[in-house]
Amino acid sequence: MNTTATQAAKAVADPEDLSAQIETLRADLMKLAATVKGDVTEGLEKAGRQIGQTGRDARATATGAVLDHPLAAIGIAAGLGLLLGLVARRG
Repeated sequence: MNTTATQAAKAVADPEDLSAQIETLRADLMKLAATVKGDVTEGLEKAGRQIGQTGRDARATATGAVLDHPLAAIGIAAGLGLLLGLVARRG
C-alpha cells in the first residue's frame, strides 16, 4: 500500500495536465482577487461615509458650543492666536 503511493508520487505528470491545472489556478486567483477588491472597496466607501458623518457631527457640536458660550469661544480663539503667534515668532 505504501509502495503504491510512492509510485504514484514519482509518476511524471503530463504537461497538458499541468497546463490545465495552471489555467484553473489562474482563473481561481482572478476570481479571488476580484472578490477581495470588491470587499476592500466596499470597506473604504463605508469608512469614508463614517468619517464624513463624524466630521459633520463635530462641526455641529462645535457650532452649538460657540452659540451657547460666545465669550468663551472668543477667549479660546484669542488664546490660540496668541500662542500660535508666539510659536511662529520663535520659529
